[in-house]
Amino acid sequence: MKKLFSIIITTLLVSTSIAQDKNIPEKPVPISFSKPHYKTACRDLGSKFKKTDNWYNDNNIATIRDYDFKHSKSLEVVKKQYSMKNGKLYYKKSKIDSLQIFYRSDENIDYIVYIIKGKPTGYTINVNNNPRPSMYSVSYNNEGDIRYDFIKQNGFLLKGNGFLKNYYYAEWNGKTQDYSEETLKEEGEVKNNFKFGEWKYYNKNGSIESTKTYTLKDSVDVRFPNCIFNKKEPCY
Repeated sequence: MKKLFSIIITTLLVSTSIAQDKNIPEKPVPISFSKPHYKTACRDLGSKFKKTDNWYNDNNIATIRDYDFKHSKSLEVVKKQYSMKNGKLYYKKSKIDSLQIFYRSDENIDYIVYIIKGKPTGYTINVNNNPRPSMYSVSYNNEGDIRYDFIKQNGFLLKGNGFLKNYYYAEWNGKTQDYSEETLKEEGEVKNNFKFGEWKYYNKNGSIESTKTYTLKDSVDVRFPNCIFNKKEPCY
């Protein structure tokens, strides 16, 4: 009996030793990438702005319905009252302190722009028939980076430099979480916040409609609302 017990113990010890010598695969450790500290376009949703203003694109006035034009400013008036200097928004000769701008681009698209201490911090874009709050936003940080957040297609310009792709907005079917594809609208290089080199412009079918070549002297700013004040190709 003692001999049998001794054999069992010896067998167990040998089995344990063999098991320990085997290379047991380790559980994979997920790689974590550090994300830059970035605030959303609207900053803190609880933020209160000292003033608000309403702008509208007078080029599209024929298509804009049910809008209070009496208490709003056309871009023609805006460009007389406001100016952009060194990336900061001024009203006449005074730098804007805290301002929220509601901009009606056309019947289907509204912008909400946020200005803090003269600097645009970003904007949200509300597209007609898409759920709100908006699926689209653009954010600026103090380092000069620009972040584009869309439904599927996103973009990032490090200190205002990089390759930018802008898309036609997706359309919601009104029932489920399905959206139409965001098709490419324009693409090209951005240098110091300005369009540079060759840019390609597409129609909604995906075909190239035109190409243009830019130099920094053209000063075609890609930022909003800065681009409203472009001498060449203002964004309206």
